[in-house]
Amino acid sequence: MSGIFGLINLDGRPANHEHFQKMAGEMASWGPDGVRKICSGSAAFGHALLIVTHESRFERMPYCDANEGILFTAAARLDNRDELCDVFGVANPERPTTSDGQLVWQAYKKWGADSCKHLFGDWSFAVWHSKDRRLFLARDHLGNTGLYYYYKPPLIVFASSSEAILFHPDVSRRLDELQLAKYLDISLLDDDWSRTFWKDVCYLPAAYSMTMTPEKAVAEKYWHLDKAPPIRFDSDEKYLEGFLDHYRRAVRVRLNSVRPIGAQLSAGLDSSSVTALAAEAMRDGNRPLTAFTSVPLHPAGNLFPGRLVDEWPLAHAVAECNDNIKHIRVPADDISPLLAIQQSLNITHAPQQAAGNMFWVISMFENARRRNMGVLLTGQLGNGGVSWSGGRDYIFYLFARHYWHKGWQALTAWQESHGYSWFRVLKSQLLRPVLLPIWDELQNLLLPTTKRFYSFPQKDYFKRLGLNKPTRLSSGKRMNPLTERMLTVIRNGTMVGPVWHNFGAFYQMEVRDPTADIRLLEFCMGVPDEQNTFEGGQRMMIRRAMKGILPDAVRWNVLRGKQAADTIARLVDQREEMDTLLAHLESSQGIKQYLDITTMKSAWQDINSSSSTAETVVNLLLRAINTGCFLRSFSR
Repeated sequence: MSGIFGLINLDGRPANHEHFQKMAGEMASWGPDGVRKICSGSAAFGHALLIVTHESRFERMPYCDANEGILFTAAARLDNRDELCDVFGVANPERPTTSDGQLVWQAYKKWGADSCKHLFGDWSFAVWHSKDRRLFLARDHLGNTGLYYYYKPPLIVFASSSEAILFHPDVSRRLDELQLAKYLDISLLDDDWSRTFWKDVCYLPAAYSMTMTPEKAVAEKYWHLDKAPPIRFDSDEKYLEGFLDHYRRAVRVRLNSVRPIGAQLSAGLDSSSVTALAAEAMRDGNRPLTAFTSVPLHPAGNLFPGRLVDEWPLAHAVAECNDNIKHIRVPADDISPLLAIQQSLNITHAPQQAAGNMFWVISMFENARRRNMGVLLTGQLGNGGVSWSGGRDYIFYLFARHYWHKGWQALTAWQESHGYSWFRVLKSQLLRPVLLPIWDELQNLLLPTTKRFYSFPQKDYFKRLGLNKPTRLSSGKRMNPLTERMLTVIRNGTMVGPVWHNFGAFYQMEVRDPTADIRLLEFCMGVPDEQNTFEGGQRMMIRRAMKGILPDAVRWNVLRGKQAADTIARLVDQREEMDTLLAHLESSQGIKQYLDITTMKSAWQDINSSSSTAETVVNLLLRAINTGCFLRSFSR
């Protein structure tokens, strides 16, 4: 998607053209179809254009309203174009040449700050009101977008890329050590999503707007997923019909592209349903869809019993049901896990949560770029929305909240669905949620200190920050279903939005996620829980709705996929690469003050000597490697 950037001097001094040009130079890669700039007094706004939709060929941002003293810029791909055109009286012949940025501008003129509530899709925009020295920034509800800012009066700098802000000479590249600690130890994660790895650069989270004046900066959350209105129908069939109507619309509005469209396809319900519905919608226009599936290079079934380590067979079953899908294997034999981590830093300029997945993700994007894809569809946010399980402790919390009748019905349905003995049912659904957190805490206390490390942080580093020692990653923490669902959707959406925006800019395409569609999400949140746990099952709304759309083998598959299952074998194949990298990290005192390289090397020896090394150890080591590579680039 396109990107935006700008700077404002709140004290009225003219905008520095040299500083602005440095930002524009960094944003040039975001705008292969042109970078436009406007300087007006104390403000300078820019827009880096990536043409993907038909209407984006007519985008002419930024915009200056000299009479009102307003400077405006927006990067947008809207889902509700037709509805907005109806509101603004845009005639049908004019709609193909009316860009999404123009519609965002019209929306702001009509509704002001409330315009955010009327815009659906992937978007961000900035408005400078010179007469009252006020900047308004806003971004989408939960889209694949990033928007960063620097606020230290009298200077404000903003951009879709954090790196563009850091190119401004007045913005220092100071490391935020607390944010780095949160990355190293996931137990420290909180809900402050505005922090970045740079102390002076902040991130505008999803569903937030920001008003900045010389006196203060005020953030406002304009949308709350947990306040979705309840939806009640008089039959199960109507829930499925409503779900499919919303899902089909969410997919259809994301197929607007002047270039070919691709999809990331795994064996899971989310990406499979997105791909199948996209193929269905594109079949009418005889349009092809290219689907990419990660496949292992090495056998890994012994490492992950009960997991689906090769998702190709089920993914291919989806492709075979749709004659307009071209299915592409992505073995990722063109890049190693360590090289992929370093490449991801070149793309996003920050460590990534899923460091161990970067090799197949980057290989997939490379495959898509070679085929001139303009759009890559994903199902990233499906787990909390379209394929919500009901919650790990759903039945336990029914009883805990004294919903005795409802709880007994759910427990009975679960027993009948699984065919287990009542002893096993009571143990798994009622005793496990009580005992597992206690057992987990005991392990945390009794295990050796080194086993509690999440990603090998240096002990003195945490002590210096006044933080507790890193803890073992907990898998047994009890969580009520609503909290679990909100974390699944909001945290994932907040973390992946800027990542996909950066990847899209680097590979000159748009990453679009129909499962992040706001109206679809609100529908899924509003339906009764029983639709997702129908007859004692899990993810039952999507399983039932996809009848005749997905193969039954995919619809009823309960094995979780593991797309990076052969990571250990890939790392062992590249021993020298890892040895060299660890030696480089160990030679840097600046890195050793944050990472325990000795423990990292010990973990690497364990991985080399045992093919059954725990998945957690491998993932934690790669996260630490990601941190080390980031610190190395930071020091340079």
